[in-house]
Amino acid sequence: MTIGTHHVNRRAFLKASGLAASGALLGACAKGTDSASGGGPGAVTTNGWTDALHDYLMGPVVKAFTQQSGIKVEPQAGVPFDDYQTRFRTLLAGGAPPDIMRLNDDFLPEISDKGLSQDLAPYLAKSGLEEAGFLPGFEASKLPSGRRGLVVASQVRCIFYNKTMFRKAGVPLPPSVWSPDGWTWDDFLRTAKALTEGTRQYGCSIVADSGYEEMWARNNGGPGAFSEDGRKFTLADPQGAEAIQWVADLTLKHRVQPAWGDIKPDDADRRLFQAGRLGMMLRVSGNIGFFTENQLDFEWDIAPVPAKVHQYQQGSSVLYIIPEAARHSEDAWKYLEFVIGEKGGTLVAEAGLAVPVNRKAAQRIKSPGKYPVSVRLLAQGAEQSRLPSLTRASSAAMSLYRPQMERVYTGELTAAKALGGIRGQVESKLNA
Repeated sequence: MTIGTHHVNRRAFLKASGLAASGALLGACAKGTDSASGGGPGAVTTNGWTDALHDYLMGPVVKAFTQQSGIKVEPQAGVPFDDYQTRFRTLLAGGAPPDIMRLNDDFLPEISDKGLSQDLAPYLAKSGLEEAGFLPGFEASKLPSGRRGLVVASQVRCIFYNKTMFRKAGVPLPPSVWSPDGWTWDDFLRTAKALTEGTRQYGCSIVADSGYEEMWARNNGGPGAFSEDGRKFTLADPQGAEAIQWVADLTLKHRVQPAWGDIKPDDADRRLFQAGRLGMMLRVSGNIGFFTENQLDFEWDIAPVPAKVHQYQQGSSVLYIIPEAARHSEDAWKYLEFVIGEKGGTLVAEAGLAVPVNRKAAQRIKSPGKYPVSVRLLAQGAEQSRLPSLTRASSAAMSLYRPQMERVYTGELTAAKALGGIRGQVESKLNA
């Protein structure tokens, strides 16, 4: 599942990563070309929503690719995430789409069913790249109809924590590697309680990142939100409902997490963390760039998600497609092949914003600044990635069950009652 609310300013990220060496390069990234069929003769055109990672891939990575291959790539002007979720359909329907398009992975089954993206499996087979050389998240684009897109990187979900607050409270630090040792759900709760000081300072925030639903349900021994065949709403199963209730009870029972009304607004958890009022929060690794730019008044670091039966994480996939109507498919593939290769992947790793899917390159991940010290655990976390089950109605299902989840967060209903009560409607959507 792609998360689009936690973006990082492109110019600030490139500066923090030491990559803003050329004003001309930044200008090219920012402006792109406005025409849906823009670009010089033979140029590969691209489009996506505006965030630091996409702009980095379309800036320094494109520059390195062009220097190596001689192939020109011209990014088109981007738009915010929410606007792009409508714009990509218009571009695909227009008859002359960009050659490479970023896609929210929630929409990949739909795009595949409509035959709007190319099967990239034949290209991959000819490339000589071995699938064993990629991290688990690479498989997110593999559908029964073929590999209808390509995951080039992932933003790992992890726990950001205020190291200064931990030390002042005399609380042991979380592990700096992806390990359950001393870092189970019980350990996490105990830590959050030790960090909490009434409503002045909270120990944690998990509920603000909806990606927790899949991870906590799986780590509690269940299959996640949906069954493997995409037909059953398994978040309503006992393991799923118990996991959701555990997170809700961080607020309702233990008072270590802010009230839902306080944490629901966009980036409310991040603002609390910046202000030094939140000890731990669940976020995707893309936020590293934000905190590098907006230097905090305290030491901070990252830790793995806490473990129960498992210690999986569900990252946010960075997915691109080559539309069926693309005019420069071969050259478009060459660019994507460069990004998932060791050289292109190393450029992504050294920027420190996401984990490339190339296993060798992922081991070279670096922090873009002084923090996080434990940045290498992101590569370990990427190895523990588990993909959510694909359905043809994920968005419609979420629109049904998430309002009911809000009633759990406020204490109006238990998770078992809320999720069980909506199960029939959700499964009707999944099987329509």
